[in-house]
Amino acid sequence: MQPYVLIIAPNDDAHAHVVAKRLEALGAQAVILDSANFPGQCQLSVEIANGEPFRFALERDGLELNEGNLAGVWWRRPRRHVASNEVRESHLRQFVANESREAFEGWLHCLGDRVINPVAADIRASNKLLQLQFAVEVGLAIPTSLATNSAGRVLSFREAGKEEVVFKPFTGADWQFIMTQRLSPDALGHLQSVAYAPVIFQEEIRKVADLRVNIVDHEVFPVRIRARRDDPPLDWRADQDREYQVHSLPETVTDALLTLMAKLGLRFAACDLALTERGDYVFFEANPGGQWLFAEIMTGQGISSALARALLEPPGASRGTPSYSSAPVRDVRVERSSHVQRKPGVA
Repeated sequence: MQPYVLIIAPNDDAHAHVVAKRLEALGAQAVILDSANFPGQCQLSVEIANGEPFRFALERDGLELNEGNLAGVWWRRPRRHVASNEVRESHLRQFVANESREAFEGWLHCLGDRVINPVAADIRASNKLLQLQFAVEVGLAIPTSLATNSAGRVLSFREAGKEEVVFKPFTGADWQFIMTQRLSPDALGHLQSVAYAPVIFQEEIRKVADLRVNIVDHEVFPVRIRARRDDPPLDWRADQDREYQVHSLPETVTDALLTLMAKLGLRFAACDLALTERGDYVFFEANPGGQWLFAEIMTGQGISSALARALLEPPGASRGTPSYSSAPVRDVRVERSSHVQRKPGVA
């Protein structure tokens, strides 16, 4: 029986379609589902009873995914559930969306490590403060950090011997790309605004390069990112003129990152680190839903293939030993798979 893998993502997500192609090459069928389309365009049923195995059925357009044919789930880019247009009252629409989320995520919780990432771990690991605390515990170097909504605490932090201080938000925003920024004189003039919402402040790390380390179970894909210009922006994501190279991490850093992944309960994360002039590695954060396709395209690393293999592993399977996987992957063009069921997205 051909196994299925469910990819929860918007229908135009490039990462989802590349992994779908890799899955098909391995003999599996990928199904991309936008969670915003539940419950409107698919049906989910879950059966739990004493002495009986866990059973479920996710149905859409005549296709049924169940406990017998679903090999894995990639919780790639979930979106808010949307009530039917027939539900008009705003309070009822919110109720329907909340009920849908509880049912859908509850089902994914029950699937455990069949999901990348397990939902409970993904939610917990997305907290930046927990990441930093765990990073220290596993032996990774981090920037000295302060999270606060007190302007006075920020000033004391800045005066405690830090040459430069940077700041960043806890979460992203769908209306603007918010970068890591320096605490400039202009920013200091607006410091009282932290009273409205807490902000993360950190000592600035003098770096010669950034590192994006994508990890899939025990496969590690480090990429070194360097700016070509003499005055690059603080946040490498804001610089379009960059060089990407496969990088070899020290074994101690690799082991610490894998230990961090285990503490966070993650099977995938895109980790950001800095390489300093002294050759030190400084950990910034781990993104459980981070972008990695650019690294595969620019370096040929087989990240999509590693994800496809991981999604087909049986629940509870041994994840193997740490390894570097830098073999080139051919044909990483973003194309829609012929086996993927397409549905229009919900704005």
